Amino acid sequence: MQSVLTAEEMREADYESVIKLRVTERQLMELAGKEACNILLEKFADADGKLAGKRFLIVSGKGNNGGDGIVLARHLINAGATVDLIHLCEESQLKPDGAATLKTLKQYLIHTDKIRVFEADEFFPEVVLKTRYDFAVDAVLGTGYRSAKQPKSLTQTGVEPPQKFEAEPRPALSEVIKNAVLFINAKKKEGAYVVALDMPTGTDGTSGAVPDVAVEADLTITLAFLKTGLFLGEGRRHAGEIALADISIPDFLAKPSACKLTDENFVRRILPERAAGSAKHQNGKVLIVAGSQGAAQSMMGAAIMSVRAALASGAGYVCAAVPESAFNLMHQAAPEAILISQDMTQIAEKIEWADAVAVGCGLGRSPEQMNFAAKLLSLPALQKKKTIIDADALFAIAELSLLDSLQLSDAILTPHVKELERLIRISAQEIESERLFYVKEFAKRYAFGLLLKGSPTLIAANEKLFLCNSGTAALATAGTGDVLSGLIVSFAAQGLSTADAAAAAAYIHGLAGSFAGKSVNRISATDVINSLVPVFNYLENPA
Repeated sequence: MQSVLTAEEMREADYESVIKLRVTERQLMELAGKEACNILLEKFADADGKLAGKRFLIVSGKGNNGGDGIVLARHLINAGATVDLIHLCEESQLKPDGAATLKTLKQYLIHTDKIRVFEADEFFPEVVLKTRYDFAVDAVLGTGYRSAKQPKSLTQTGVEPPQKFEAEPRPALSEVIKNAVLFINAKKKEGAYVVALDMPTGTDGTSGAVPDVAVEADLTITLAFLKTGLFLGEGRRHAGEIALADISIPDFLAKPSACKLTDENFVRRILPERAAGSAKHQNGKVLIVAGSQGAAQSMMGAAIMSVRAALASGAGYVCAAVPESAFNLMHQAAPEAILISQDMTQIAEKIEWADAVAVGCGLGRSPEQMNFAAKLLSLPALQKKKTIIDADALFAIAELSLLDSLQLSDAILTPHVKELERLIRISAQEIESERLFYVKEFAKRYAFGLLLKGSPTLIAANEKLFLCNSGTAALATAGTGDVLSGLIVSFAAQGLSTADAAAAAAYIHGLAGSFAGKSVNRISATDVINSLVPVFNYLENPA
C-alpha cells in the first residue's frame, strides 16, 4: 500500500533522506523537476515524444518548491517547450539550492529564446499578463502552507453539548502569494491547464483546508509520497488529478504510523480464503444484534441489510438476534441466517460462540432500547471479542455518556460525522475541517478503534491508520452503513484484525457502490449487496 503523509511527516522524511542517506536537497530538487517533466511528457508529448509548440508559465516561490519549478523549467525547454518563469522574490532571497539552479537556467538565455525569466512581487509583467499559455505551473509553496487553526484535543471538550463551531482566524497568504494564486487561476480561465507541484498553493497539505484562496489545479504532481491534504477537505477539489513523482525517497523513511491508502492489491492480499474441505464453522461465526419492531415502527431493514452483507461476504455462520415477531420476515429475507431472540442470556451465550459481533443496526432509540444496548455493551463476554458498533448503539453510547466507561479491547466504532459529533461533543463542522486529526486523537485516547465514514473513509485501529478513497457519493443513502457493518463483522469473523477487516470492508463497500452505479443511476443498499458477488469475482479473478 502507498503511504499517505501529512505535511509534517513529509518534512521529516525529507530530513531523514538528507541525514541518513546522505542525499542533498539539490539532488532531491533535480529529481523533482525531472520526474515532473517526465509525467507531463507521458501525458502530453507529441508523436516525437516532445512538447514542441507548448507554452508553459511557471510561477515559483522562494523555497524548495520554487526550486523544483525552476528545475522543471529547464527540463521542459529540453523537451521542446517554451517557458516563462516568474519567481516571486529577489534572487538574493532564494534558498542557496534554488539560487544555484536559477543561475544554471539563466545560462539558457544566452543560447535560446525559448525561456524568459521574470522577477515579480505584487505586480506581474504586462507581457505575461497578455500571453496565452497552454500550461500554468504552480511551484509557489507546495506542502509549505499550514493553516494556523489548531483543532481541539479531545481532552479539551468536556461534557457540554456540541456548540456551533466558529472558525478561528487563520493567517492570510501574503499579498504576493495571493496575487500569484489569483493570477494562475485567471490563466486557467483563459484555457491554461494548471499543474501544481506537490500541493496546490493555499491548500493545507495535512487537512486539505483552504482558508483563503487556493490554486485550482487540473493535475497535482505530488513528490515522493501522497499527501493527506490531497484527499481531505477542499483539497480533493483543488488537487484535480493526482500523479506521484518518484524522487528516490524510500518508503522506509515514512513513519510506521503514517496513513496507508487502501487499494486492490491490499484487499486481494488479505481477503479471507476458504481452505479446501473446510467446514462452515471454520469460515467465521458472526453474531449480529440488530433490528427492532413495534406497532408504530419497524427497523428490520437495517438488520436484513447487515445480515445479507455478512452472508454475501463469505461468513460460514451468521446468527442474528432480532425481535421474535420479526422471525418470519428475517427467514424470508435471509433464509441462511440462524435466528435468536433479543434475550440477553441467549445473546451472551452466542457472543461466546461467535468469532465477531456487530451491534446497533436498527436497534431503536427509545429509553428501553438504549438501556438494552448499554447492558449488551457491558457484557463481560464482549470485552475481548471483535466487536463492530454502529448506528443506534452509537446513539445510546452518546446519549448515556458511556464512551469513557466502555471496556472493549477489540472493538471498532463506525460513525458518520454527525454520530461522531454526538460521541465526542465537537461540532461536525469542526470535525470535517480536521478529519484526520480527530480520528487519530480518538484512537490515541481509547482502546478501541474508529472508522469515520465519509469521503474519504478514515480508519484507526490496532495501531494502524488507513485512508479509503474508493467510495462514491451514491453511497449516501439509507442502509448502506448497515451493509458496511455486515462486511466488517464478516471479515473479522473470518480471521482479519478489526483494523484490516474495516479497511477491506470499506474498500469493497466503495467498489460495490461503483459497480452498482454502472447499471442504476440512483443506487440503494440492496443494489450494493447485489454488486458484492461481481466485486468479489473481480478481486479474486483479476483479468
